[in-house]
Amino acid sequence: MKHIATFQILDVFYITGRGIVFLGKVVEGDTFRPTDFIEFEFNNQIFIKRIKGIDNSMRVPANKPSFGILIETKDQNEVSDLLQGKANLTIGKIFTLG
Repeated sequence: MKHIATFQILDVFYITGRGIVFLGKVVEGDTFRPTDFIEFEFNNQIFIKRIKGIDNSMRVPANKPSFGILIETKDQNEVSDLLQGKANLTIGKIFTLG
């Protein structure tokens, strides 16, 4: 996998029927797309998750970044853990396979 960008996660929330969204901003690197991967640390564990969707037009307060990454999760327990722990204020590294 090739590192192509760094993403600062500022907030985490859940969209019913879609999944976990990381809200934040790209702090360095190139553009990326669904099917790329994000690697981040949460609760002293490294996660690598496939990006399912990207939304740069999310409706959020003006003082918040408007860039969301929808990630793939394995089950509802993982969703609950990420929401409870608020995996925010962390850095994710974006990787591509190609």
